[in-house]
Amino acid sequence: LRQASADLVPPYGRRGLAGRLCAGRYSPDRAADSRIFSERVTFMMDRPRSDSGASSALGKLAGFVIAVVVLAGIYVGYQALQVLFPPNTYETALLATVADTVDADGVLLFDEVYVPGGGTLGYLAADGERVSAGAAVAEIYSSPEQAGLRQQLTSLNDQIELLQRSQNTTATQLDSLKKERASALYDMMDALDSSAYDETAQGEENYILAQNKLWVITGEVSDFSAQIASLTEQSAQVQAQLGGPTQITAPQTGYFIRSSATGRINAGADDILALNTTDLQAYLNSDPELPLDGCAGKIVSGFAWRYVGLCSAKEGEKLLGDNGKPLTRSVKIKFPGQMETPLKASVSEVTIDEATGLARFVITCEIINGDVLRLNRASAQIIVGETTGLRVPIDAIHYLKEDGTESETQGENYIPGVYVKYGNLARFCKIDPVDNDHPLVTDGEYRIVMPSSSDKTKTVSEVRLYDEIIVSGQNLYDGKLL
Repeated sequence: LRQASADLVPPYGRRGLAGRLCAGRYSPDRAADSRIFSERVTFMMDRPRSDSGASSALGKLAGFVIAVVVLAGIYVGYQALQVLFPPNTYETALLATVADTVDADGVLLFDEVYVPGGGTLGYLAADGERVSAGAAVAEIYSSPEQAGLRQQLTSLNDQIELLQRSQNTTATQLDSLKKERASALYDMMDALDSSAYDETAQGEENYILAQNKLWVITGEVSDFSAQIASLTEQSAQVQAQLGGPTQITAPQTGYFIRSSATGRINAGADDILALNTTDLQAYLNSDPELPLDGCAGKIVSGFAWRYVGLCSAKEGEKLLGDNGKPLTRSVKIKFPGQMETPLKASVSEVTIDEATGLARFVITCEIINGDVLRLNRASAQIIVGETTGLRVPIDAIHYLKEDGTESETQGENYIPGVYVKYGNLARFCKIDPVDNDHPLVTDGEYRIVMPSSSDKTKTVSEVRLYDEIIVSGQNLYDGKLL
């Protein structure tokens, strides 16, 4: 039992109280003392307990304030650590091919003749199709209805040809036909995805051809004789309605292009080749392309053509070899926005004009197609070289001195490299220094470096494909624990 408060103890003490009670003695003084003791006990029992409740509320408030202060301190400390010791950032080394290009403006020169003809024309030859002299390339319609009949007739004949080809198959082609069908479907999806809607027709034809052959092989259809007979009858009826429109023939053998798809240059090839840098620049600025009025199209004889263009003097130097003469190795040429497929070509002439800061050049190409034939004056991109390697962020490259310490800037004898994450360690991996054998090739904020090879005569690079390169980090060194 806890000891009673002093206010509750009678004036004669605990022992006196106990002794008197035990002795059984009684007196008025004892009665008075007992009454006083009882009143004091009753008073203490009736006192309010508000002091303990207030203390509890204050304790809770103090605890909350302390928790808030501790959390705020933790947050400030975390932010300070992020500033003073930022976390490492990584990037995976991936393969990339970067082209060294020359941007130019110029004209294409063909050995061409024009095909006279006008009116409502229907074409029998496709753009870029090689035709013989005297072959019908177009026909003149007397009414718009004839043009519709010609399209209908062409469609029917194409369907007949497709069904005839569908019957030429054997049972051993089952697996290959399934692959051809899937490939044709993927080609159509790719064409639609790239918005190349003119390329979907070929994919559609290939898909139908493969599917028809599969039906024949699996026995779902025996042949297409009934369909072919019906289409042939329809074709004969349309041909009778069409009659015999006046045909336009090719004046010589060559590659045909429609007048609605191309134009012509208002000067001869020899005159353009004779222009110097200044005169060629003025000619290009004069808008030299004209429509093929009064012509059904043109025929380009041969497959060789030339591109006469201008570029900056600095870029023109890329077209020269170490001996100061035009490059002997082949280059590639493409026309952005008009023909993206590069064509193999060669550099015939290069003239650097220091006064104008321009370079005049002539490119010769021996590959021809409908896309090229559509062009007359066009901006071109000449690819003089391609480099394939690993894309490494320029900010991740470090330069070490001979004693192993890091330099702030690049030095002649400093070792370039990057830090790579191997497990939980940072390892310094060398890359090739810039020299004649390893020219500086960049791709935006990246540098193209050679991947690691067992042949150290070609490269000293130690960076491998898919390495995790440390782009940024604090106090990096070889062997650092990450």
